[in-house]
Amino acid sequence: MRGPAAALSSSTRDLPEPDNVFRTVLKKGLGKAKSVAKMARGFMSGPLGPGYGVGEYEDIERMRQEAAAQDLREGVATLDGEHEAIEGGTLEISAEDLRVMLEVELAEDQPLLLDVREVHEWEAGHIQGAVHVPLGKLDEGLADLDPAREIVVYCAGGARSIDGSYVLKRAGFGNVRSLAGGLAAWQGAGNETIIS
Repeated sequence: MRGPAAALSSSTRDLPEPDNVFRTVLKKGLGKAKSVAKMARGFMSGPLGPGYGVGEYEDIERMRQEAAAQDLREGVATLDGEHEAIEGGTLEISAEDLRVMLEVELAEDQPLLLDVREVHEWEAGHIQGAVHVPLGKLDEGLADLDPAREIVVYCAGGARSIDGSYVLKRAGFGNVRSLAGGLAAWQGAGNETIIS
């Protein structure tokens, strides 16, 4: 071959096969689509679209029941006995609201994340920056916590964190919330955990 045809033929030899180009583009696109889908699973849809009024539409009682059932299935013990009513009850925060709070607040204004799960659960994964004090040892660990700081307590599914918030409130901690749905809700919303 001579002339323009020869030049065209030699320049196309250096190009990747069309199938390889499509595979590469599809893999990159599929990876991004999976990331977006994982993140979107964490959004609840209110009347004005995804994420709108999330706190108003969460079924907290259902989440508590699921958390208690999960704790029972896993054989994880909570504090013995019933807690008497505490003024104001336990306030809960959704995984989405907590994520946003951690993203927008300055480090010194962020709440202390208190993980009250057992050691083996903590070692399997926890929220970055959290402090670990198992629920059964929380009374002993109160001296290490700042009662003036906002605290968000979490566990695997939400039941033990409510117990933990009661322990903190009885000890004079005024600004305490429980992560609704626990670590399961945090991960279900597409948020990351770290392993120690």
